[in-house]
Amino acid sequence: MTPVDENNLPQFSYVHKPAGSPDEIQRFRGIEPTGLLPNMVNFPLYRVGKESDFKAIITGDTQVYNDREINFLRDSLVKEVQGTKASFCISMGDNVGDDLSLYPRYLEVMSKMGIPVYYVPGNHDLDYDATSDEDSYDTMKSYMGATYYSFNYGDVHFVILDSVEYPSESSSSYNGKISDAEMEWLANDLAYVPMDKLIVLNMHIPIVSDLDRGNDQHQVDNREDLYALLDGRKVVSLGGHTHTLSHFKAGDELEGWGQQTPFDQIIVGAACGSWWSGDLDDTGVPVSYMRDGVPRGHMIFAFSGNAYEDVYKAGAKAYDKQIHMAFLTDDFLSWYDNRNAGGDATIKDLENRNIIASDQLSTAKLVANVWSANKEDKVVFVFDKRTIVNAEYSEDVMDPYALPLEMYVLRGVPGFSLFGKNWDGSFTGTEYGPGQAVDLGEWLHTTSGRSTHLFQCNVPADLEVGAHTVEVITRNTHGKVLREKLVFEVE
Repeated sequence: MTPVDENNLPQFSYVHKPAGSPDEIQRFRGIEPTGLLPNMVNFPLYRVGKESDFKAIITGDTQVYNDREINFLRDSLVKEVQGTKASFCISMGDNVGDDLSLYPRYLEVMSKMGIPVYYVPGNHDLDYDATSDEDSYDTMKSYMGATYYSFNYGDVHFVILDSVEYPSESSSSYNGKISDAEMEWLANDLAYVPMDKLIVLNMHIPIVSDLDRGNDQHQVDNREDLYALLDGRKVVSLGGHTHTLSHFKAGDELEGWGQQTPFDQIIVGAACGSWWSGDLDDTGVPVSYMRDGVPRGHMIFAFSGNAYEDVYKAGAKAYDKQIHMAFLTDDFLSWYDNRNAGGDATIKDLENRNIIASDQLSTAKLVANVWSANKEDKVVFVFDKRTIVNAEYSEDVMDPYALPLEMYVLRGVPGFSLFGKNWDGSFTGTEYGPGQAVDLGEWLHTTSGRSTHLFQCNVPADLEVGAHTVEVITRNTHGKVLREKLVFEVE
């Protein structure tokens, strides 16, 4: 293991930039001139013993835009990770949100997890005034060091990659790509890794995406070269960026990918959920459900040899909470249409969410969001402990549990601005500071086509008037049985 500094940053890289950052990098500090390369650059190692069984925290976008959101991060992810006995954390990029002057406080707060933290570069960690991809992470490098690197832990080889190209010839902004120099480095790195080791790739823009797969900006352009380089190896690839939780198995293919994925890929969700938005929960942190209906949270990977099990830990919820479900009825659809059209419907008008009018039984559906599921997983509903109904995976359904939480309040995100600009280009706030609250709008609602892990069934039409129970049961990729119960009524 390498030493760590006062912020629990592993010390293993030296930034070499004799003349410092180019003149155009003005917004943030960039890199001061380092002068000539020293005669020696040494990195000490100390013995920690061989741990073939260990845990790692993997967190998607923390993406704090201001000090208030660092408060949220402190009181959620950082607090929850303390005492989990994980060996280290990997933060999957978009660590801050464009304001790179937040790094000193951000790093200090993240250090209080009490474990080493490895950082992945994201598109909101960029120096946006850079005119060359080689200079685009100068400020991040000045705080955190290298932006692509690898390390071993137990029987696992972890690779951190920079999958963000900025500026990009193929996009008006950034693009998903691994540079030629980085690909050459990775080939050389893997030459020293035995074939029986598990390779865990960690990158911000995922190799393939789910909701954003129609836009190459949100996937890795040269993924076929990456697949070829890793051919024959045991690999799992982790990504962030999309603010969703998705599990793709080897052999899966979605329109826009161009080919099947040769190994498992996981998009790990986001610690900030949908950008720290929505009502505050009882810990004082926004509930912030993501656009696939999953609450904000982080992942815990348990490694044993070259095998792993992963679990998603939803913020401020029990470890065994992995599913939510609700009824999709005519009454709910009327409420949603009213609310979405700017009507006066509020969450109070949904007080009968778990009551189904008997004349709506024939059209009612029960929808379960199984957060970590793959579309091929088998899911069943058991009504009143006797009627078993097989669930159907569907991309053409909305999430009636998450939607009220996503719609009830203005999707206000104080500081969600790119140098003072909102999504529509309007200018708010100071050049670097927080802008006004922004309504992020319908694109974040968990409606048709927005989630890769929704399962539904028709409600039995012969249910009698009165109280009933239903339980959803599934088994995850690692063989663990997951359950969630609901009590409802027919009137």
